[in-house]
Amino acid sequence: MKILPLLFVSFSAASAHAALITSVPGPDFQGGMLMPMVSIQASTGDGANPTSGSIEIDFSPAETPVLKPLSQWSPGDWFGESAAWREDLSPTEGSVPGMPTANAGNGDLFNNRYGFMYMGNGSEMMAYVPEGNSLAIRLVDISSDSLSAFNYGNADNRWDPVFEDVGDQVLWSAQMWHNYFTLPADAEPGTYTAQFEIFMASTEFTGDTGFAQYDAAAESAVKNENFTSAFLTYEFTVVPEPAHFAVGMGLLALGAVAFGRGRSRRGGQS
Repeated sequence: MKILPLLFVSFSAASAHAALITSVPGPDFQGGMLMPMVSIQASTGDGANPTSGSIEIDFSPAETPVLKPLSQWSPGDWFGESAAWREDLSPTEGSVPGMPTANAGNGDLFNNRYGFMYMGNGSEMMAYVPEGNSLAIRLVDISSDSLSAFNYGNADNRWDPVFEDVGDQVLWSAQMWHNYFTLPADAEPGTYTAQFEIFMASTEFTGDTGFAQYDAAAESAVKNENFTSAFLTYEFTVVPEPAHFAVGMGLLALGAVAFGRGRSRRGGQS
């Protein structure tokens, strides 16, 4: 059978590459960062400590991020059993040659190319966050209840859901924050969106969960009405699984079966 050598080579190559990885592939593996640039324009006070003003956003992404499973971002890999994100993001059981059952997950699609970015230099056009306040982000609309967001922290084994419902908000440290967005593995192809309000909260950032704070204090924080909000929409795409990728995975699975049967026969003859 001429196909068996090809299957064996494909299976061997996949097995050689297969590995447990310890971090979730980020923007550098997904095509680069796409960041809304958030700034504060002071109307009263000064750039060092404004007392009123507006939130401004410069955001014109050149492309739309695609939500994909780990099997496409990092083919042949999986996550450790104790990784907080393993259940959501690891490939499904039996879909990757060599992956232990305990390391399998739901195979969700994910992307984190978008990252909130604040720019401030103390000028009136790029003012600092006023004392006793913090920037905040609120989910105001979402196109699908299946689109989920997570605050990821590799060092802390953190995979915390955020923006679970419309109206949920976080306080933001004003440092670059690339949260992850996910969809179930069987999500329909198409466009998915999430709209956010960036506002000034009359509560100081005191979080210990990275660059976003989402405890009771953050949820109850109120808007500083002296500053007008800004709004932005994140847009994602889900595309049908490439035919060649699906065929390739099928060949790998078939190769694994053929290889296993060959080993059994040889073992019986010895």
